Amino acid sequence: MREKEKSTRVIFIRHGETDFPLDRLYCDDAVESPRLNQAGLAQAEVAALSLSDVVINAIYASPAQRTQMTAKAIADQHGLAIVTNNAFLERRFGVWDGLYFDEVEKRYPEGYVSWKIDPLNFSPEGGETISDLLTRVKGGLDTILPMHVGETIVVVAHVGSIRVAIADALQMPLAGYRQLRIDYASQTAIDYGRRQNNIIYVNRV
Repeated sequence: MREKEKSTRVIFIRHGETDFPLDRLYCDDAVESPRLNQAGLAQAEVAALSLSDVVINAIYASPAQRTQMTAKAIADQHGLAIVTNNAFLERRFGVWDGLYFDEVEKRYPEGYVSWKIDPLNFSPEGGETISDLLTRVKGGLDTILPMHVGETIVVVAHVGSIRVAIADALQMPLAGYRQLRIDYASQTAIDYGRRQNNIIYVNRV
């Protein structure tokens, strides 16, 4: 009888809520890194409590304050240190980072039109396409998964990086990645194996 293949379970957790305005594009965390607000802190504690009976072998998080604060609630619950990994940062919008949508439309009208026509492949100066984001996230996973075969790890990340990870695991077209709902502090579990990946659950809160 063939031995059952060992996989790595990755529990992706989106950071908790912040006060960053929803009508602004993603922020450049090297310049402006929002912290969790009171609701976000409570969401992080709920996420940590829900994982209290799960054996977690490692916790990774992007360097953004909101992911670090979310990860800390879980790390404290399990007595683990947070491993910071830049691969799981949010999509970079370059010169557009942090701007309000109407600002982008006024200051970069041609680019704004191109983005609306082809959001999948357009990238502002210094930014990333969705494919670039996926390449970065996959690179991060390819680095850490071999270190945790047969284990369960947590990756605290952002809506964009979690969405592309799910799309890739499902082998679905990236054009539909924004249709994946990922709420604040929600959990998405994927088993990564040598032959195939399996989605266990998505957006559990």
